[in-house]
Amino acid sequence: MYIVNLDIETNQLDKSKQFYTKVLDFEILEESTNSFAVQAGETILTFKEVQEVVNVYHFAFNIPSNQLQNALTWAKQHLDLIENIEGNLVTTFEAWKAQSIYFTDNNGNILEFIARADIQLNVNGDFSPTQITCISEIGVVVDEPIAQAEKLIRKYNLSYFDKAKPTEQFLALGDDQGLLIMVTPNRNWYPTHIPAKVTNTDMILEENEMLIALNSKELK
Repeated sequence: MYIVNLDIETNQLDKSKQFYTKVLDFEILEESTNSFAVQAGETILTFKEVQEVVNVYHFAFNIPSNQLQNALTWAKQHLDLIENIEGNLVTTFEAWKAQSIYFTDNNGNILEFIARADIQLNVNGDFSPTQITCISEIGVVVDEPIAQAEKLIRKYNLSYFDKAKPTEQFLALGDDQGLLIMVTPNRNWYPTHIPAKVTNTDMILEENEMLIALNSKELK
């Protein structure tokens, strides 16, 4: 599955544009007085300005399989990193065959560089954000993850992520290239103590050559 488009909200439009274009070095595709869109690998990421408080989003960027340590070196110089519960900056997910680095953007959103062994993409040299291949995870808060997931499976022929057993509090639909992560309200976003709250997210997913448009609040 691929996350083709991801539209999220911010009440710090100018600071968000500064972070995503100057720090993460994404190219601006389009902008207006109240929005801008950037190219995040194969994903188009759009920020829309709102005046009200915006809850924390969680999403992840795929990076080459062999670039995790180089990404950590780069991230220490450019990003506000988040330690995991063991006090480490790198988290290993053995079942997922992946390693991650967590950090925040200017909005306090919880972002992630994740290197997945099974993608088998290797790039030589130092890391830079130009190596990001896509947004591979977006977190969505729903009251009943399994019930909502089953609806999407029936309607769009999606499937559970084969490396993560679904539970009543957490599940993933998709594969290493793109995952829709569903969690229950107030479950902490790993690796923080920040409780998950409903956000307004529009997304376009591609699965089996079919484009699927979803809104996070409609899933709730």
